Amino acid sequence: MTITDIQVHQPAGLLRLLTDAGVEGWCPGVRGEVACQIQAFLRGALIGQDPLHRERLWQEMVRLASSAHLPPSVWGCVDVALWDLGGKAVQLPVFRLIGGFRGQVPAYRRGGLHSDAAAFAQEAVEAREAGFVGYKDCCDLGVEGTLRAARAIREAVGPDFYLMHDGGQRYSDAGALRVGRGLEEQDYHWFEEPLRDPTWMRLGALAGALDLPVLASAGPMLRGTSQAVTLKAVDRVRAGAPWCGGITDLLKIARVAEAFGVNCEISSGDAAWGFVHAHLAGAVRNCDFFEARKTGAQGGAPLIRNPLRVEKGSLVIPQGPGLGLELDWDEVERQTEQVV
Repeated sequence: MTITDIQVHQPAGLLRLLTDAGVEGWCPGVRGEVACQIQAFLRGALIGQDPLHRERLWQEMVRLASSAHLPPSVWGCVDVALWDLGGKAVQLPVFRLIGGFRGQVPAYRRGGLHSDAAAFAQEAVEAREAGFVGYKDCCDLGVEGTLRAARAIREAVGPDFYLMHDGGQRYSDAGALRVGRGLEEQDYHWFEEPLRDPTWMRLGALAGALDLPVLASAGPMLRGTSQAVTLKAVDRVRAGAPWCGGITDLLKIARVAEAFGVNCEISSGDAAWGFVHAHLAGAVRNCDFFEARKTGAQGGAPLIRNPLRVEKGSLVIPQGPGLGLELDWDEVERQTEQVV
């Protein structure tokens, strides 16, 4: 089997890897700029190659994209499509193709931005009532506003519910320490992306001063994760597709973290409406949750017929071959103005 063509339907954003065996690999959510970069810089390294040689193709794509100073999303989207294709070729879902750890994963709700503490508390209550096991607030109301929101949220949802705070890299060192102490009082599960312009030394100092786990992204490359966990700069690492790359990248990041006894919490990201995140969470042990962006279906309609859904606090990993996407081809055609 060899790759015969690479197509990206725009503005639908559907990347297709075509083969001479009639098997296709898909990655939805590919932006127009990324599609053009894939065709300009990676196409020559992919056409005529065996798509099941994922590691070799990944190495070559990273080399080419890095030389051209392109973001990880360029090779990441292709890598997702290669994994989808590989699963379809052997009729296995991606998480089982990787090895398989579990068929379902607990889910928390990622919240939105609000203007007062009461709105965050109400959203957390809605998450609990919808069956999620936890809630991550993205409060951006400053140190005092965040502490007010944390108190209001915990009071509203009670003790037996996971709470996390995404700091969005907004705090100074002193502000992050104050927020962290307040989150500890409310029994938060982690403090994510706490520092403005973070360095490993400053993150490590904060993590050492708090009992609450500090979680931060280790940059888009595997090397960043290695440095972060070796230096004990974070208690957990955060990664996601396509901003960290593809499935191969996230597996490497998760394995490095696991070797140091560190969790790799995978954010839902923008690739394939959570399907990539779902399969990775089903394949690795050191990821505690699926991050849901909203209650109910996680997006993709009408392009896909089977959007992910959280039910009774858990997400069931898609069981179809590859990513398990069921495309509505009539809708793909309606949303196709050009094929890049």
